[in-house]
Amino acid sequence: MKRFFKTAAFKSFAVLMAVLVAGSALSLATRGKASPVVSALSWVTSPLQSLCASAANSFRDFFGYFRSSAALQAQLAAKEEELALYRDRLVDYDKTRQKLELYEQFLELKEENPKDQFQEASIIGGEPAGQFGSFTLNRGSAAGISVNDPVLVGKNLVGIVTATELSSCTVKTILHPEVHVIVYETATGEFGWTNTTPALAQQGLLSIPELLRSTAIAGGGLICTSSESKYYPAGLIVGTVQEVRMDDQSLSATAILKPAAHFESLRDVFVLTEF
Repeated sequence: MKRFFKTAAFKSFAVLMAVLVAGSALSLATRGKASPVVSALSWVTSPLQSLCASAANSFRDFFGYFRSSAALQAQLAAKEEELALYRDRLVDYDKTRQKLELYEQFLELKEENPKDQFQEASIIGGEPAGQFGSFTLNRGSAAGISVNDPVLVGKNLVGIVTATELSSCTVKTILHPEVHVIVYETATGEFGWTNTTPALAQQGLLSIPELLRSTAIAGGGLICTSSESKYYPAGLIVGTVQEVRMDDQSLSATAILKPAAHFESLRDVFVLTEF
């Protein structure tokens, strides 16, 4: 603003204002009698008065713009705060909805197996959806969790506990190459065991290798845990058959599975501590 007062435009404006003030004083002194000098001065100052009036209006509009802009900024800030509040409420609603869904699935499983013991836990580290997914839960041995306890979402098998601390534990998912589950296909009753490769795990898939070439397992088949496994109760859902690939070299077949658990949205799980 100080620069503006030093500009040529402002100095010219100040000179014009001085001329106008002098003309007004002279006009008052002559009580309205237009002398030749006053008439000449009026002729000179008339357009200057219009220019000054225009300049005054411009200044008024200029500062009015800033006042309006400030008001608009205040309104925008208020709307941003309101929007942030709604976002927080939406996040809370989404978390609550997921919790309700988790407990509905848990109650269904509990009704079918009333003697089973579960421990609810939340993921606090790791990447369930990452390659060879593993993650950390906020419950450990103090909550009764032990190594080899199955980890579930509803009836869907997520993985198995591989290490425990007092207040946390590590879980490796069924997409991890160290995790193998004895399974069967519900329609045909055929048995097998799950495995994975880096290429399959990157796609979020696992397999049942070394099936007979004459296998009746087909796309869409439901794969569940078998009672033959000592680490998993029978009937947990592992996944769905995507396709069956024939291996010409080994004269066997491999079923490709899509896990039933949605690892990319996994937040809360149940650990089966006793069955």
